[in-house]
Amino acid sequence: MNKCVIILPYYGRFPNYFQLFLNSCGMNADYDWLIFTDDRTPYVYPANVTVHYESFADMQARVRGTFDFAPELPNPYKLCDLRPMYGYLFRDYVHGYEFWGHCDCDLIFGKLDHFITRDMLDRYDKLFPVGHLALYRNTEENNRRFMLPLDGRNLYREVLESSDGFTFDESYLSTNINRIYQTYGFPIYMRDRSGNVSSRSTSIRLTRYDDELDMFLTEPYLRAVYEWDNGTLRRSFVRLGTFERQELMYLHFQRRRMRVDCDMNASRFQILPNSFEPMPVERVTADNVRTVRWRRRSDEVRHHIAMVAGDARFWWNRLRTAAGRSCRGRRHDDC
Repeated sequence: MNKCVIILPYYGRFPNYFQLFLNSCGMNADYDWLIFTDDRTPYVYPANVTVHYESFADMQARVRGTFDFAPELPNPYKLCDLRPMYGYLFRDYVHGYEFWGHCDCDLIFGKLDHFITRDMLDRYDKLFPVGHLALYRNTEENNRRFMLPLDGRNLYREVLESSDGFTFDESYLSTNINRIYQTYGFPIYMRDRSGNVSSRSTSIRLTRYDDELDMFLTEPYLRAVYEWDNGTLRRSFVRLGTFERQELMYLHFQRRRMRVDCDMNASRFQILPNSFEPMPVERVTADNVRTVRWRRRSDEVRHHIAMVAGDARFWWNRLRTAAGRSCRGRRHDDC
């Protein structure tokens, strides 16, 4: 048994690049994934990924049967608010693991062990401030900490009894699990190590949460070549006249439409702002990095602008239903 199991409930059709996601999971042999889904597409699941087929009604029944009141779970998207509860909801499945976690499926993993160290696992009860990947120490006490009051409110009951989104799983609105850990002084690792791709950009620009500023910041434009190479995720670029390679823990393509123009079983591929493609060079070097395509073509830009406009309407409607909760002036890719 591995040290951590990452839980992913997902209902509906997986993204068109889901096989690439699974392949990136398979390259992290020290981690297991547990997927609950009604999508029976015959994907090739790696040995460390277990799939349980079930309906969303099965998930709703699991939630109702776990709590002694009447939780609201009107749609699969509401599961984002329940992520900090997975150790409690899925306690029969996480037994024996040192850690459990949750993640999105619209991402590609690099080498998790290059970023999640033994020292971090020994020191912290929760790792990472964002919802697309977070880990929790698997103890009965830690798995129930989401129930602790925050600011005099029985927040988890508010979350479960409302159909509104609270972003309980990450530092976005003030109604989140990280503030519970911080308020009670529980050890939490708040550095954002993700590669969260801004949905508004026509190139790949990363957005990260800054705990000291309590806000999300988007990096400046960077002409970089992104590649996945036998499980290692990296970007190569020239900065201030110096050629650099930077390894990434994962890339998150939040609501970004991606084409798959490479072989689904490719051991190496390039990641562009709108597609996965064969690498055009054997190795990215200081001599060729500026010759490799790195952003969208003009027709793809027009398509992207239309997509972002639709997303903006979605998020505006979501924020309007936030029932008194606000972003408190923060910058966020989705705010």
